Formats: sequence, structure tokens, C-alpha cells
Amino acid sequence: LSVNAVLSAGFLRAGERIRVTAQLLDMVSGEILWSDRIDSDAQDIITVQDTIAQRIVDGLRLELGTEEKVDMAAHATTNAEAYEEYLRGRDRMGRYIYHTLANEDVEAAIAHFKRAVEIDPKFALAYCALGGCYANRVIKCMGDADDYVYAQEAFDKGLALDPKNLEARMHMVFLHLTRGEKRQARVLVAKLRRDAPNDSGVHFVSAYLYRLDGEYDRALRSYDRMLRLNPAERIVVSYNRARIFMYQGRHQDAMLELDQGAAIEPDHPLLRTFRATTLFRSGQPEAAVKLLREVLESHPEMDGIRPHLSMALSAMGRHEEALAQLTERVKEIAEADHDVPYWLASAYAMEGLDEEAFDWLERAISLGNVNKPWFESNPIWEPLRSDPRFQELMQRIDQGRERSSSAGSNRP
Repeated sequence: LSVNAVLSAGFLRAGERIRVTAQLLDMVSGEILWSDRIDSDAQDIITVQDTIAQRIVDGLRLELGTEEKVDMAAHATTNAEAYEEYLRGRDRMGRYIYHTLANEDVEAAIAHFKRAVEIDPKFALAYCALGGCYANRVIKCMGDADDYVYAQEAFDKGLALDPKNLEARMHMVFLHLTRGEKRQARVLVAKLRRDAPNDSGVHFVSAYLYRLDGEYDRALRSYDRMLRLNPAERIVVSYNRARIFMYQGRHQDAMLELDQGAAIEPDHPLLRTFRATTLFRSGQPEAAVKLLREVLESHPEMDGIRPHLSMALSAMGRHEEALAQLTERVKEIAEADHDVPYWLASAYAMEGLDEEAFDWLERAISLGNVNKPWFESNPIWEPLRSDPRFQELMQRIDQGRERSSSAGSNRP
């Protein structure tokens, strides 16, 4: 992680009191740089944090500058109840992203963050975390355009209070994409990389844009950097790297990558989804159908992945079942996301519905999915590549890149 020291702590609660035993460890020598025991009111976690920070400073005899003292004194909120709601929301959102993708977890997180800002209407972190919940519903194939509206409202409130909030600025990248503002998204990511080069989330959005641009090597490097900065991102990195390997026809590498994530969380829905898509691309549609049905049975709100099931069913000759997967709800999700419309277009292409296929391919491109290397190598689209509409859309991608280059790189 390239850090010099790590703070570890143990907590013991008895009634209304809490005891924290903390140590600051030197990562090079293993020496204990500082240790202390702190007793406090269990209802005032903010004071506990302040006390730990100040005692580390005192114990190490550090001299802080004026700005550093201000940072230590500043709080996201001074209300302990609001802060506890915020922490509970963070816990449920962490469960959602890294473990379950369960709708009840993201809904619980939303409720906690809403409660936090009701208690303290000036709690910027909670507003930004609330916006992140709505944005992640779309990113995780279950939200629609309304979720981005709610996300924008929350981010606007949070950024008005704290214009530098990193979480809100990172998620604004996705809002730019859904509005067709790819250049603004690139400019924002480039600025984020300058402002916070060691934040794993910044490398996530950077890799995301590289993937959508078909720049696979850069995307893989960003995912590698993300994992080095935060090993807890193993699951997210695994299924995203696997997607790129799948684009490259490296199906065995994709499976090995998914295995690494599954070693931590074997039932994660997106690990299983992209395992299914890799099975399908490897010529095993029956196995893909079985796995995707299991995912949808446990997570019926993930309608955005139904085009994958449709494609696998088409490959098995089960065309009526395949078309039944392409519901109105799938199309609502596809209007907001940049991957789902391409999956939907590919499903229609497999069914020989060319008009629908090109309509949704155009939608994917308008939302920032300009993954031209995959568009030109995906076997599903082979019968349509000579179609003037396909060639025109590929030319549009090239022209967009030329305009971006002439306006200044601003590459993430």
C-alpha cells in the first residue's frame, strides 16, 4: 500500500462507555510508534476520533501547520447521531458493493444516509454518499434514469457544502456519460487523477473510461493500481479485468481472474454474471443459461443482465424465450447505462432484428460506449459489419476521437 504506518485499534463497549485501545505501527521496522487507551462516552464517536488523532500528534511530538490543524478540527458533522447513521449507511453500502448486490442493502444504505441529512442538513459527506447509492444502482445493472436524477440532486447538495468532495466528483463522471458528455467525463477524470493520484476510486473511474474507449492496456494498468492501493477491491477488479480479457478472447485468463474474486466472495452476482458471459463466449451457452438463471432468481432486480441470458438462449435455438428476456424494464435500464444498450443490441442482432440492434448500438455509443475494438471483433456482429449503418457508426466513433484530440487530450 506504500504507507509508512498503520493504525490498529480494539474496541470494548460497556453500557454507555467505550474503551479504545489503539496502536500506531511502523510498517518498515514493526516498531510501535505510539499506543494509548482512551475511555469515552459511547454516544460520542466523533470525540473518540478527535482524541485518537490529537494523542497521536502529541505522542509523536509532531508540529502541525495551520491548515493541518484546521483539517483536524473540521468535521463532516458535529452531531454524533448523524455520524452514526452515516457509518451504518457506509457499512450497508459496503456489503452491497463487495458482497451481496442485494436490493435490501442499498435501500438500507439510502435510508441511513437520508436519516443522517435529516438530522444534520449540512452533512456534506452523507449527501454525497446518498448520491453514490443511486449511481451505483445504475452501474450495477438495476437502476434507471430516475436514479441518476436522484443522484444529481444529492451530489448538488453535497458539493454545495463541500466542492472538493471526491466521492461526488468521481460519480459525476457517470452522470456526464449518461448525458452524452464524454469529453467532460474525460476532463473530470484527468483532474481527479491530478488531485487524488492515490485514491483507488479515482483509478476505478479512470479504468472504466479506458475500457469504454477500447484502451484495454491502460484500463488493466488502472485496475492494477486500484488493487495495489486497496486490496479490498479484489472483487470489483476481478470482474472488470475479466471483462477486458473476454474482449481480447483470453477466456482462460478471464476465468482465472474471476476465480480470484470468487475465492473471497463466491456468490457475488457480478462475478457469476461475467463467468456466465465468458462461458457463453467459450461455446458453453447451456452452462451460461444455468448460471444466469440462478443469478436472476436470487437478484430479480438485476434486469440489466437479461440480454446476456437472451444471447445464450438464442445460441441454443430457444428464440421465443430469448426475446422474452428483452423486457421494457431492460430498455429502461439501457436508457441510462452505457453497457446494457450494447448487450441489448447484441441480443437483437442474434435474433436477426437488425433495426432494433442498430438503434441500441447507436444508443450505447451516444452514452459513451465507444469500445470499437470489441464492436469490430464481437462474432455476434459479423453478419452486420458490411451494413452501411454499422460502418457509419464506427466512423462516428473515429470522428469523435479526432474532435477530442484536436480539442486537447485531457486523457485520464
